Amino acid sequence: MDLDVCQLVHSQVPQFSHIPHYVSRISIMQRRHQSNESGIPSSAITSTLRNDIDLTNRLSALLDAARNEELISELQILPSVEPHEVLSRVLSPSPVVSTASSFAFFNNAQQASSVGFRSVGFGQCGIVYERPGRAYVVKVARPSFEDALWADLQAHLAVYHAFANQQSVEIRTPKVFSYVPKTDNEWWDAHLELFHGPHLSFPLPAMALITERILPLPKLARQALIDAYCPVPSRVAVTAQDTNRDCLARIYLGRRRGVNDPPPANFTLRNFNLCLDQMIELNLPIQHYAKAIGQAMAIMHWSANVDCYDVEFVLGSEGETTYTEEICRSSGLSVEQIASLPPHTSLDKIMRTNFRRRTTRVWVLDFNLCSKWEERMGLERPDDLIAHLVAAFFENDPYYPRPSQDLEPDKSLWFTFSSSYRDAAASVLSVPGKDPRLALLPQKFLDACVRRQSEGSA
Repeated sequence: MDLDVCQLVHSQVPQFSHIPHYVSRISIMQRRHQSNESGIPSSAITSTLRNDIDLTNRLSALLDAARNEELISELQILPSVEPHEVLSRVLSPSPVVSTASSFAFFNNAQQASSVGFRSVGFGQCGIVYERPGRAYVVKVARPSFEDALWADLQAHLAVYHAFANQQSVEIRTPKVFSYVPKTDNEWWDAHLELFHGPHLSFPLPAMALITERILPLPKLARQALIDAYCPVPSRVAVTAQDTNRDCLARIYLGRRRGVNDPPPANFTLRNFNLCLDQMIELNLPIQHYAKAIGQAMAIMHWSANVDCYDVEFVLGSEGETTYTEEICRSSGLSVEQIASLPPHTSLDKIMRTNFRRRTTRVWVLDFNLCSKWEERMGLERPDDLIAHLVAAFFENDPYYPRPSQDLEPDKSLWFTFSSSYRDAAASVLSVPGKDPRLALLPQKFLDACVRRQSEGSA
């Protein structure tokens, strides 16, 4: 990359002074809107904040461009390649790129900077913020959804540990780093000024959940989505919109676009709905998605005891993996094996062989509406539990293949999904400590889904 990122950071990032602990959070908020003690008018402060926001967006765009350059180089995609071919190659789970990237370089250079947060998504529960160059996001709860954010944390942790306890899980869920209540004065005093901009729609401090960031789909794929599916008159404006940099694609295996559906009036790449007919058109590995989602749902149901209500399955990029704990584990070398190696053996080469990240991966996220159930419910009230899980299945967005379909590949997708669900559930429920009576419930869940779909289409 031609730009010297370190130079950009040190020359353009304003060095905010640390906020003394005796400064109240109220006074910090007041400084945004009122004159300060030196008599500087609020308009000047607003201008400063605007500059901070612009800087944050520029740095976010710079990182995005750097990742895109690496991807183009790794996959050797020429400018003449058609959008559908680009998407077929980039969104496939098979391409991998090296673990080294300028994202890590930038992240290290950023440690002492005061670059602010920018909104990368929002929902019923709250707003999600990234801090460019950092590997985490902060999900800030709306005032009336504080309990939902705590429920999000509990279900998310249960799912993360359930995935970690399995030998091989195709789908990832973000790591949970921390939870910050609104009463944590130390954290909010240090970070409150970094939440600037007009996108704030509720007062801070607030409850905050900090998790691993799912990087958006690369710029190459986003531009191809625009070229393939955005109405021509809107393409220039959509491409220039900063929010469309924050693109995750929802995997809708249970929905096709209508033949006569008009083009979207407000095309956006945020939470892009990738429907089954589009995935078929792009030659994406839909059977792979069905198998992975079936496995993940079974683990969430029968290991984490989470109902999966309103979770999302999305395509996103995989984050930086250089020199992390996972990388250390991936080398798989014991002390004895190290002793047997020739002196000065390249462990980095072993790491690159054992651990290469994908350009695109399926992720599951957003657990704030999930409920956890006690295993005794499956023993004492199995019919109620199955009815609850079936309701959550159908009331969610159409990520799952629909049962009892006569069309192909819909029919084979349900077979793949249900077989994967059944196998993963059998594995989870066969571990010591699980009551053997629970082993009958996964098939009852699948049968109940088929019955409900048949009744609905009758």
